[in-house]
Amino acid sequence: MPREYTNIEDLLQSLTIFQGIHIECSQDEEKEIFKTFLRLYGRRGVSYIMRTDRGYDRQTVGEYLKFFEKLSASRLSCKETMRDFQLEDIRRKKLRECTVSEHMRVNFARIRLAENRLCFLENPISDLDGLSQKVILEWMGKQAEAEVKFVTTTSSLRHALLLPGMAFYQEEGRYVQVPDEEETASSDGAVHKKIAAKSGSKTLLFEPKDIDFIESLNKANFLSVRDSSYQVGYTMDELEEMLKDFGFFRCHRSYIVNVQKVEEIEKWTKNSYSLRLNNPQHSQVPLAKGRVAQMRKTYNW
Repeated sequence: MPREYTNIEDLLQSLTIFQGIHIECSQDEEKEIFKTFLRLYGRRGVSYIMRTDRGYDRQTVGEYLKFFEKLSASRLSCKETMRDFQLEDIRRKKLRECTVSEHMRVNFARIRLAENRLCFLENPISDLDGLSQKVILEWMGKQAEAEVKFVTTTSSLRHALLLPGMAFYQEEGRYVQVPDEEETASSDGAVHKKIAAKSGSKTLLFEPKDIDFIESLNKANFLSVRDSSYQVGYTMDELEEMLKDFGFFRCHRSYIVNVQKVEEIEKWTKNSYSLRLNNPQHSQVPLAKGRVAQMRKTYNW
């Protein structure tokens, strides 16, 4: 049974029972979550990565991390940390010249040097290139196995589901846990050649081949077509049944993917998988651990 919390304080205080807490929310909600977290846990012994963190513009990547190595009296070496986050090639690059993805890898290298057991992260893997997402998720997975706790806020439920721990979304002031994976019976229904979706006051009809994936969010379901979302009136079970003959697979309780668009199965951690799509955005869709074998068998991968 999914857990629900009536306020953010109760959710954050439950951190001891979760490997991590990852909350899909708006930026305004994110600010309130951060204030509550700060009041509950303070700054001592906690590492933070905020959306605005860009370091010291005039320093190079190497200088910045060397400073934090000394500041933290870290047992870990700066050189080893840069290697782990694939920063060696840009160690002489000024922070002001770094890309968003490079900045985030630098921020994670910084908190690695601090060796704190609790971390608060704002939007940690959004808008990053594939390399940065892979490096960060693999590191977070290893840290979570070593009982380091992460609390993250993100604008994407897909990203929350990739992170080690439990994902939550906000609904009518409550914080609701995304249900654990469980098989659900499909509804009986006819196969449709086109899927109807809403766009403002219009109803659009989409060919199955044009749909990248379907996402369930806050009790509503959305088609992702050419990097835009369109709400549909069908349940996920109905959509799964309607699209099964068109090469779609229920890869997660909350996701159905067009297998023709999948270019790679990625394993981030022992319990975390995703599907990378070959659309222009190279979207990543969560793949539930319990459905990996089924997908490989069904499509001879």
